[in-house]
Amino acid sequence: MDYVDRIERARFLGREFLVWLWHESEAKEGVLTLSNGEACEVWLEAQLTLVGAEDEKSESKLKSAMPSASPEAKEALRQGKLPIKAKLRIARGTQTWGFLLNADTLSIASVQIPALLREENDEKFYERMELVETLETILDDLLGQFLELRTSETWDGRVMPQLRDWVRAA
Repeated sequence: MDYVDRIERARFLGREFLVWLWHESEAKEGVLTLSNGEACEVWLEAQLTLVGAEDEKSESKLKSAMPSASPEAKEALRQGKLPIKAKLRIARGTQTWGFLLNADTLSIASVQIPALLREENDEKFYERMELVETLETILDDLLGQFLELRTSETWDGRVMPQLRDWVRAA
C-alpha cells in the first residue's frame, strides 16, 4: 500500500477528532484538561464545514458566531455528515489562539496568536514561533488523548454511546 492510500484510509480519524473535540467542548463547557493536568478552553467558532461520509459533494458550510451550536450543525451530524474544517479557539491561561483546522490533513491555517509582549523585531519573531509551537503542543496533546481513547475498548463501550446520545439530543 502506498503512502497516499494510507492517508486516505486514515482520513476519518481527523474528522472523528473534530467531532470528539466538539462534543468535549460542549459537554465540559469548553474546559478540557491536558495530559500535564493543565486546563485549556476549546471552542468551535465562526466557521464549520461538514461533508457526508459517503457523498463528499454533500457539504454544509456554516458561518456564524457559534455555528457548532446551530440546529443546522446538529442536523448535519444526524444526517451522518462529519466536520472537515472548523475554526477553533483555544485559550490557556491569559493566552488565546484562533485558527482553522483541516481535519483531513490535521493542518492549521489562519493562525491568530496571542498578543506579543516583546518589543524588538528579532525577539518578536522568536516569540511568534514560540507561540505557534505552544499551539502545536496543545493540539498534539489533545490529538494524543483522542487517539489513545479511540484505540481503547472505552471508545465502543462508553464514548460512542455518549456521542450518539449527544447527536440525538441536539
